[in-house]
Amino acid sequence: MYFPLGWPKRVSLALPGEATHIRHISCDAVKILVAAVDSDILGIWYANPLLPIAYYRRSAESLQEFGSNQLIIWKPDSRQLAVLTDAGALLLYQLDFDANGSGILMQVDPPALSLKRDSAELFIKENIPRLSLREVRCLKLDAVISTVCCISLSELLLATETCELLRLQWSQLEIVTEELKPLAVIKLRDIPFYVQQQQQQPAKYLPTMGNSAYVACLEYSPFIGGCAAVFSDQRAAFLIADHLRFETAHMHGCWVPDVADASVCSVNHKFRLLAYGQQSSAVAVYAIDDATAGLEYSHRLVLTENVPPGSLGAVNELKWSPDGCVLAVSWANGGLSLWSTFGSLLMSTLSWDFGLHVDLVKHNPLQLRRLEWSTEGYHLFMTCCEGEDNVLQLQFVKSALSMNPCMSAHSHILLQGDDCLYINQGDNLEQTYGNAKCTFPSSSAGQNDDCVELKQSPNMGSILTESKYWTLLQLPLNYAATNWPIRYAAIDAAGLHVAVAGRTGLAHYSMLSKKWKLFGNESQEKDFVVSGGLLWWQGFIVMGCYSLLDRTDELRCYPAECKLDNQYGHKLQVRAPVISLNVFRDQLIVLTADGIVSLFHMHRQSAYIINIDCAYELDVKSICIHPACIVSLTVTNLRNELKPQQQQAEAETIVVNVCGRVLMIQRDEAAQQVPNTLLATCLASCVECFWLSHNLEHCAMRDCLWLYSGAHGMRVWLPILQQRSEQSGAQRLHSFMSKRIMLSFPLKLYPLVILFDNVIVLGVENESTLYTNEANSHFALPFAIMERKSQVYLHKVLRQLIKRNLGYSAWEIAQSCRSLPYFPHALELLLHEVLEEEASSKLPIPDAQLPSILDFIREFPVYLQTIVQCARKTEIALWPYLFSMAGKPKELFHLCLQAEQLETAASYLIIIQNLEPSSVSKQHANMLLDIALNQRKWELAKDLIRFLKAIDPNEIDSPRCSMVLNVKIAPPQPQTQAQVNPNADAFNLVLGPIATRERSYSTTVTSNLPKDNKQQSMAASAERSEAPSGGAGSNTGAATVVRRKSTKERQQREIFCIDLILQRHARQLLQQHKLLDLGYMGAYLDFHLVSWLTQESTGAARLDNFAAALQALHAELQLPSPFPAAGRDDFAQLRSTHRQAGGAGGSSSQTSESGYFSLAAQLESPQLQPCIKEQEELQHSSLPVMKNRSNSQLSFDNFRYRRLYSLPASEDDNSDVVASYLNDKLAIKMRYLLQLFIEANCTDYALMLSILLQDAASISRIVNVVIRSESVGACRRIEAALKQLSQCTFDNGGSMYRGFVMTLQPHIYLLEQYIQSLGETPVHDSIDDGNELGADSSSGLESDALDGSNNNFVPKCQQMPNGNQRSSEQRLTRHASLESKSKSNGNPTNPSSTQSTPTQQAQRRASREGPRDGCGVM
Repeated sequence: MYFPLGWPKRVSLALPGEATHIRHISCDAVKILVAAVDSDILGIWYANPLLPIAYYRRSAESLQEFGSNQLIIWKPDSRQLAVLTDAGALLLYQLDFDANGSGILMQVDPPALSLKRDSAELFIKENIPRLSLREVRCLKLDAVISTVCCISLSELLLATETCELLRLQWSQLEIVTEELKPLAVIKLRDIPFYVQQQQQQPAKYLPTMGNSAYVACLEYSPFIGGCAAVFSDQRAAFLIADHLRFETAHMHGCWVPDVADASVCSVNHKFRLLAYGQQSSAVAVYAIDDATAGLEYSHRLVLTENVPPGSLGAVNELKWSPDGCVLAVSWANGGLSLWSTFGSLLMSTLSWDFGLHVDLVKHNPLQLRRLEWSTEGYHLFMTCCEGEDNVLQLQFVKSALSMNPCMSAHSHILLQGDDCLYINQGDNLEQTYGNAKCTFPSSSAGQNDDCVELKQSPNMGSILTESKYWTLLQLPLNYAATNWPIRYAAIDAAGLHVAVAGRTGLAHYSMLSKKWKLFGNESQEKDFVVSGGLLWWQGFIVMGCYSLLDRTDELRCYPAECKLDNQYGHKLQVRAPVISLNVFRDQLIVLTADGIVSLFHMHRQSAYIINIDCAYELDVKSICIHPACIVSLTVTNLRNELKPQQQQAEAETIVVNVCGRVLMIQRDEAAQQVPNTLLATCLASCVECFWLSHNLEHCAMRDCLWLYSGAHGMRVWLPILQQRSEQSGAQRLHSFMSKRIMLSFPLKLYPLVILFDNVIVLGVENESTLYTNEANSHFALPFAIMERKSQVYLHKVLRQLIKRNLGYSAWEIAQSCRSLPYFPHALELLLHEVLEEEASSKLPIPDAQLPSILDFIREFPVYLQTIVQCARKTEIALWPYLFSMAGKPKELFHLCLQAEQLETAASYLIIIQNLEPSSVSKQHANMLLDIALNQRKWELAKDLIRFLKAIDPNEIDSPRCSMVLNVKIAPPQPQTQAQVNPNADAFNLVLGPIATRERSYSTTVTSNLPKDNKQQSMAASAERSEAPSGGAGSNTGAATVVRRKSTKERQQREIFCIDLILQRHARQLLQQHKLLDLGYMGAYLDFHLVSWLTQESTGAARLDNFAAALQALHAELQLPSPFPAAGRDDFAQLRSTHRQAGGAGGSSSQTSESGYFSLAAQLESPQLQPCIKEQEELQHSSLPVMKNRSNSQLSFDNFRYRRLYSLPASEDDNSDVVASYLNDKLAIKMRYLLQLFIEANCTDYALMLSILLQDAASISRIVNVVIRSESVGACRRIEAALKQLSQCTFDNGGSMYRGFVMTLQPHIYLLEQYIQSLGETPVHDSIDDGNELGADSSSGLESDALDGSNNNFVPKCQQMPNGNQRSSEQRLTRHASLESKSKSNGNPTNPSSTQSTPTQQAQRRASREGPRDGCGVM
């Protein structure tokens, strides 16, 4: 509710130029004037700005006679104040106001024109009054005065050390000449004291009040009709007067039970609570029982976190905030804490960061003595125990709920400071209203540019759940200068408008226009004071106020669209000051100071006119001591019986929070117009604030009442949902059953907003940061910051319902929340809490809740995920208890596979690894890896491979308990338990000879055999063992050791098994022509595709039907069919259009050089070396580098083979134009795969990808490399593939490759001529789809004999320098000359091939041992 912000500021309240030690600080009733006392000085200060007004210094004679100043007591009218001295004297001072009305500050501009103030913001508009302080009387009684408190506007109560209370009037102190005669003298030893809230039994069992005991601390409250007192013997009591006149005959006391070490006390007037600080550093809080007028224990404040026991010391100060919402506590050994009304810890300086050099236990920097709240509780004055200038001022911001409880119906966190507002909206305004038009995502696109009023309101639930940013709104100086501080703040439901009210008037801010609106006429702003509350309703600001001009109490409404002026406002006079107000739909409920609750109907006629009519009035004085004790109230349609939603149009119930007790007042019957207060039902006690979820439409928690009770946690009063079978009947059978139930659960934060749609509670927590470690710096103390926090409460409600066997209600609530993204997390929290509580309990649990929770979670599809996520976040010791009821991990793993929840199944592997042998987890991991590869789950497969490689090979066969035991039935033996002696003699000593009937097989302990038998058994075990351990003595039994295989061998075997799985899957992908998946597999799993493709170049990487493979590749890439029907030639038109666009736009980004060749890969892998002749060995230093692409890409244009069986790189347009059917990303992927296939010598797939990319240069390069490989089989395969593609392309007139295939005819002709030159018969006919291209492998082997003559052979299609080709006669003549030359060398002839040298034959024989038809690529 209250949250500190910023540094604790050190302020000086001494005389100018002096340093002093302040002993006590006290503010007047309205918190505008601040009085501070030193030992001899009394000073009066103005609260804001903190300026001195008057001082009074006592003389040395006065100090010697009456003692030094100690305590200050203000008169309620702020005209007098009394000072109590340490010698027990009372000094009375008078404050005189200046009749002239001029302030203490004179604002005079300097004569220089450049220094004169031009803006009104530079003027201090606050009129600080001129006061004079004078001493009236010094009173010293016969008895020493121990403490003083004010009990009314004209009377005060003095406690003396003679255990008496003196009732005096302030006017009596003013008369110096007369002798002081108290109005009443109350002798506390003569009044009866009771205990345990029973006045019939006096406290005769307790020792009577000692002779030396007296009242040391006293505080009065008119709402409880008595005083809280602490005696000098550390006993606490509650003094009660039967009427306002305090007399001995009409008073009695009540001892506070269980408090025997009291130190201080404090009273909360609004909630009627009494707090007693103790020497044990705890605070006991008691409430007043209305039935017996005695004390009723409420709660206890104990700080346990980060605090060693006994290190805090006694509680030396308690101080409630002005609104009674928080209690400040300080201790003698240092430290400050802030608690809510009913015991929720809001802040503790013991958790702040003071730096490493500060030990908070030995020396706390905040050793405080006195506390005092300033105006509206925005500042806390703290006086330190030691040093000069010992006053610190800590700034606070508080929730708007503290002063304006009607803000509980909104979903924004609104915190108010003294001159600023903090709104938790984050970046939702920037995202939703970033544009000037303020267009919503759900609204129509066409909106008027001059639209001022928003038509739709966005759903900000998800945004507010995630947002942690604060929007800071600074109050305009024109308003804050004369109306400081902020008293009320309100925000509308959409978060678009904010209204604030200060000392007088009001102002409002628009989030859209980023502007404030103030009263144009300042006199109208000063004419009324807002009281009771402030709220928004359909664009109107509704408030209760008091008119200073007419001296009447009113309800006022101002529209937000027009300027602030009384002519646009609506006034309605009420009979008494407004204390509280709230709104429900179009009904306004108002509580006035005379105890009357009025219900009004509001009707909006236009954007500027509103009508308010009174429906009825209700007297509530019978349910409260005083109307000021009513904390909040609202009107709602909530009832005990759950009615259908269509019948809940009108509000029938009034919910009131009276001193923390929530009462529900509802109409007895439909005909009754006014609710009866005699039928009020108390729903809960110790309630700080409440929320209603009546705005929900289709949620199972729509008619719930939410209560926050501080240390008692959160409570929810929700309806019990009936099953449809019971709802369908005309009358329920069991009408006596409860319709609603109250559930309670703890919270980790203070709730400020409840998002019912998101089942999340929003709150604020304090943190601190340290900026410097210098002790003398002004910033040495920590800087307090606040952070918005959230907490899911769904699992809390579900657990309570399941515990009470209300499973159907829990299921309905969970069903309505299934769409939330954190619904699985809520189920996980539900399971985790129950598991931690039951599995770690040392007591037997006869009614375990875990089976019911598991059955409930099993109703949802996230059951398997919830189990494993919960198990992985808990200790392994709790797993047996969980899986004994949820099922074995192996069974759950197989259920995940059946449900195709592979990620969840992978999580179960961790469980299986810890509960089963490693061989079992390895088996399940291999199974999951295979399925993940089939379903293309590459990230999962990568994690599984890492998991398999991380398994220790030595633990493959390590035994683990595969049976899941219930630790509640058979708990495991602790490790620290003493080992039992298993020897038979030990059992025989206790049990007799019965222990020797069984035979023992122990192998780890010393046996009881004789020495000879032990040596024989050791020898036998040595013979059976592979490597017996040496060095064992004859008296020690050596255990048999069997050596396993080495770790390195096992690791190699495991990696080999993983590689087999990956290779099998890669082979399937390659056979199915799923090249994209193959690329993803290599990229994610670090699978070396080049080396594997090299091995598969003669296997799976060979294509039998190029046309069908190209068709399948198009289908995988979701491209148009490469061979469409004959009548569909639409792609040709698209191709021509793309070419025209490419020619007009300039050169394309794609170049003709598309081969990717890795020099490093060629140097490392011997399989990638080209199969060329010895005298044509290429030096890597002579490889030319292509400058037009990359330094790592090589070209063969300058090779000798360029002049042999090769074609020049195609200069056709096709190689320079990106295919229109391939996007850039897909083209990059395909070119990368082309590089891999070329490096792996897989010419079939390289050719297909080159055709897909329409890259003539790559095809030319592939043909050149195939020819250089001197493999006729490879040449025939490439020739047949090109012919088959050409035939299919020409058969389908609309093929996208038609123009490109025509440019490949020279390659086909070159291959034909090369095969003919080797004496082979070319393939003239096209091969059908079912034929094999590479069947004639024997002819390829025989053609290797011709490879040696290629050195001097001239290509048949090589161009002359002038561009003409050689004639066929010239080529045949050259061929004949080569044959005759070879015959003349004496080489044996072969009818099907030419001759070669023996060196060439030996080289060819060596090349036959490797892959024969592979293409060597460099």
